[in-house]
Amino acid sequence: MNTWLIKNAKVITPDGVIEGGSVWIQDGEIRQAGEVREHAAKEGQVFDANGAYVMPGIIDIHTDAMEAEIVPRTGADIPIAVAFNELERKMCTCGITTVFHSLHLGYEHAEELSRSKYSREEVFGEVARAAAGPTLIHNKIHLRFEVCGVSAYDQCLDLIRNGYVDLLSVMDHTPGQGQIRKEYYKKFLLAQGRNEEETAQLIEERVAWPKVEGQRLQMMVDTAKAHGIPVASHDDDTIEKVDSMLAMGVDISEFPINMETAAYATRMGMHVAGGASNVLRGGSLSGNLDMTAAIRERVVGILCSDYYPAAILHSVFKLHFEHGMPLNESVSLATLHPAESVGLDTETGSIERGKHADLLVVNLRDRLPVVSRVMVGGKWVLQTDTK
Repeated sequence: MNTWLIKNAKVITPDGVIEGGSVWIQDGEIRQAGEVREHAAKEGQVFDANGAYVMPGIIDIHTDAMEAEIVPRTGADIPIAVAFNELERKMCTCGITTVFHSLHLGYEHAEELSRSKYSREEVFGEVARAAAGPTLIHNKIHLRFEVCGVSAYDQCLDLIRNGYVDLLSVMDHTPGQGQIRKEYYKKFLLAQGRNEEETAQLIEERVAWPKVEGQRLQMMVDTAKAHGIPVASHDDDTIEKVDSMLAMGVDISEFPINMETAAYATRMGMHVAGGASNVLRGGSLSGNLDMTAAIRERVVGILCSDYYPAAILHSVFKLHFEHGMPLNESVSLATLHPAESVGLDTETGSIERGKHADLLVVNLRDRLPVVSRVMVGGKWVLQTDTK
């Protein structure tokens, strides 16, 4: 029997923060939280949190970190198994206990930039194999399908049908819509050394690329839904786009471009996700929606790391200390709400009886959160206690 009593903690539940609280864990599950008599866990071990915060493990539904770990520099391929193992340890220190590794497919521009020797089939296969083996945290795959990747359409369906995919998102990086404004894309191409004529021609070509749309896109979404896989749209920039995604059965709106779109998606019942790096940095890199403002307006309900895994935990506490958000509410942006969006909320995402004991012990240093311990399924997988 694996029994733990975490005591003398600030326990963060969906309803509030319990000062001097405890969490009783038995056989990998939370049995009780709040005021727990120490004799209840007499057969197990006791951990004194010494006033630290105890919160649910973070659930990150969108992070590009695996791609960057495999190819940290253009053309510099790291063995995928090594990248997976090292990234898990980094994720632990960031407080992430469930991660959806976002792997692109059909995104030729990203493949050109990375110049990786690995095929997309190799990346998906190796990450899936590693995720199925002994791991520190819960690892899942988020397939990001680029609608211009017409030649990758059948491969996407095969990956879904063969059980490689836990979350599907539909992306469109065509210049002139979403976050890829033509002016922004033009500056990017010019900075690569192209002249005005080459840049204009390349933009024209990419705008004219064929896309997976209509019935074929609907079939992809339907295939995912038939396999119990939630589906997200990406960079929604108009109400009309939200309506089209809803009509196809899409559940999640990732990184909406403006307040109007985020508010509409929320009103229509979608789970709306924004980048924690946007919150941590104080705004969007490309001049789009300010996620802090959107969260305060309650039109964005999920934080994901996007490109910087450490951003989620820091954003949770920044929203509390600098913007006055109740800590239980800011924590839910990174735990319970993402769990709800992908159908994991009956298993994890909050400190409640019967859920998996995926927990963090967090201390503050000058108001900066530092993860000192991580528990996954009732087992300590990280301990970094310092004086």
